[in-house]
Amino acid sequence: MPRIAIGGIVHETNTFAPERTGLAAFAQQSLCEGDELLRRMRDTPTALGGALEGFARAGMQAVPLLYAAATPSGIVTHEAYETLLADLLSRLSAMLPVDGVLLILHGAMVADGQDDCEGDILQRVRAIVGPHCPLIATLDMHGNVSPAMVAAADALVAFDQNPHLDTFERGLEAAAIMQRMLAGGLHTTTALARPPLLLSALTTWTEQPPLRPVHERAQQWERDPHVVNVSVMGGFAYADTPYSGVSVIVTTDGEPALAQQIADELAGIAWAHRDAAAYTGLPVDEAVQRAMAASRGPVILADVGDNIGGGSPGDGTALLRALLDAGAQAAAVILTDPQAVERAVQAGTGADVEMLVGGKCDTWHGEPVWVRGRVERLTDGHYAVAGNDHFAQLYGREVNMGRCAVLSCGQAQGAVVRVVLNERKTPPGDLAQLRSQGITPEEQKIIVVKSAVAFRGAYQPIAAWIFEVDTPGLCAADLRRFTYHKMPRPIFPLDTVGA
Repeated sequence: MPRIAIGGIVHETNTFAPERTGLAAFAQQSLCEGDELLRRMRDTPTALGGALEGFARAGMQAVPLLYAAATPSGIVTHEAYETLLADLLSRLSAMLPVDGVLLILHGAMVADGQDDCEGDILQRVRAIVGPHCPLIATLDMHGNVSPAMVAAADALVAFDQNPHLDTFERGLEAAAIMQRMLAGGLHTTTALARPPLLLSALTTWTEQPPLRPVHERAQQWERDPHVVNVSVMGGFAYADTPYSGVSVIVTTDGEPALAQQIADELAGIAWAHRDAAAYTGLPVDEAVQRAMAASRGPVILADVGDNIGGGSPGDGTALLRALLDAGAQAAAVILTDPQAVERAVQAGTGADVEMLVGGKCDTWHGEPVWVRGRVERLTDGHYAVAGNDHFAQLYGREVNMGRCAVLSCGQAQGAVVRVVLNERKTPPGDLAQLRSQGITPEEQKIIVVKSAVAFRGAYQPIAAWIFEVDTPGLCAADLRRFTYHKMPRPIFPLDTVGA
């Protein structure tokens, strides 16, 4: 039975975020080693779960290494990166010989002193197993792909969908490629193409240009028997690296010229639809007015700049301030603010409170807002994910937001904005989040979600309208708000680039 080493280190790094990401962040979300990896990750709707299922179907033995993942945040500390990588590599060395290695990576991880963590990981694994051992990795489609990554791996398999609803399938696909390589009939060749195109998180939704037409053509090419995989990478604009931006990876069976031809063609399609990359959403006041004027709800206001899934802190105040100023009715906003939670807890359920909320983590997300309200509810912040496998794969079936307080705020009876304060930032990935706080999402007129695209998996089915809002923050859709130092220029839409 072939022995396949499996593990990975996953982090989407926002290099503009002021805080550093240490080992505690990985331990808080997902850190498992050896056999614990198999116990925790088998039968999960993840790329790792899909790979393990693929191994079982193909009669391959999984040799577990280490798997670590942390919520998107700032640059990973040198200590955390080297500690996790040393653990993974030492476990791999101890398990030799193996017949193949399959890694679960992201593609946009940055550590102190290392702009290309995935390239470094793959190169160091390759140095241990040698040039002939199959080495395959799965990637998030928000990865920034380097030549080193392509050179070190035999195949790179990225998620096709955003929201990432196909992670399990991509794990299965990676395992199937491994099986084909071990059977001796597949000899992979890979090509990379990178148009000078940078996408905000908002414009990486795969159901809209510029990525949708690229995927449509990629699906046609994947029916060619010589094509093993086509991965269309939206990139991660909030990591300032030499490799940031859109890219296309094509893997063929021994056809390098065909791989490059396809990669170049698909990159050209992305470039032809580049104008879509300039979309930034609605101004804050216009979005609020449209939401209030809507004939029915829920109206979802996507707080794009404070996208928790892209490394923002979840305490942006732009939309809360606008809703309160406009006298919005039946609106719900979730903010991360441990200090405000403590104030509410000390006051107790039913108490009237006045306090500053939000805008306390950095200078990116607006000033704190003074609110007057009643403490409607206090909870421990735990809830069970009800219906979103993608969210569960990242944060588990049981989510802990820390202590939570629900404040009812507004100028008059019936003009109520409910502010849900939590201690730990949690992306809006499941309707159970609001329900756990006594708020029925379907009954709200307006809901603010701190997300750019991923919220759609949970909220699109109930939404009467969705308005993406051009809010300030670490994931702002207007990329001109950021100062880049390492990214190659010129690049659209930051610069004028010739056709």
